[in-house]
Amino acid sequence: MADLLNNHTIYENFVLENKIEDILATNVDLQSYMTVDTSLTQAPGMKKTVHTYVASGNVEDLAMGEGNSEQIGVSFTSKDYDVKVTQGKFQYYDEQEMTDPMVVDTGLEGLAKTMINDFTSKAITEYGKATLTEEGDTWSFDLIADAIAEMNLEEEEGLTLLISVKDKAEFRKALKDDLKYSEGYVRTGYIGTVCGVPVVASKAVPTGTGFLFTKEAVTLFIKKGSEIEQKRDADIRSNEVYARKVAVVALTNANKVVKITTSESSI
Repeated sequence: MADLLNNHTIYENFVLENKIEDILATNVDLQSYMTVDTSLTQAPGMKKTVHTYVASGNVEDLAMGEGNSEQIGVSFTSKDYDVKVTQGKFQYYDEQEMTDPMVVDTGLEGLAKTMINDFTSKAITEYGKATLTEEGDTWSFDLIADAIAEMNLEEEEGLTLLISVKDKAEFRKALKDDLKYSEGYVRTGYIGTVCGVPVVASKAVPTGTGFLFTKEAVTLFIKKGSEIEQKRDADIRSNEVYARKVAVVALTNANKVVKITTSESSI
């Protein structure tokens, strides 16, 4: 046992912090799905007030001497979000790490991926607050085209369509040749493009529901960097690693997301 203990590796906090950050950055590019704002200054338990802006109004064709009868207006709603700590815990014994060093790497990867899934789930909840909506009996090219038109964008670059993993087969059968696939396009869950918009499947999206959005729709307000804390019980050679981030996920631009529902929608 003495030799085993002498071979035990003690991981410095900054080493584990770097491992967590690397996993967060390489497994899922959060910036593709939401805006990441690292300027959060509030502490856990405090509130962050978020303004969600909506523009309305139309332009008009005017004859000589006529002026506008209406104007473009901007309104916003305010909502207070609780600043929370997102934390995960991983525990392992010295003997496990010495027998197989991959135990620690796998545990840290699981810790980071679980944190990613949590942020994704919170983002889906915020997308679900969309005020722009489109409904159809089933998935179709026309339904998606109408949703794109609902956003009233001059350029469609930067749009993403999130659908449920359970809808993938139905989506592919319904869209058929309208679903384009490029071998050179790489993204987790990517299944093709419709109207030039990438389609991504996520387990966090309810069945029969899709969200067409740009990353400006939802913002992840976060304190930069991961916090790592370790605890050790020398008597039983148990190690506990805690990874945490202080963050708020909020809908920040209701003009940048359309909620699409079909007859199979579960929400």
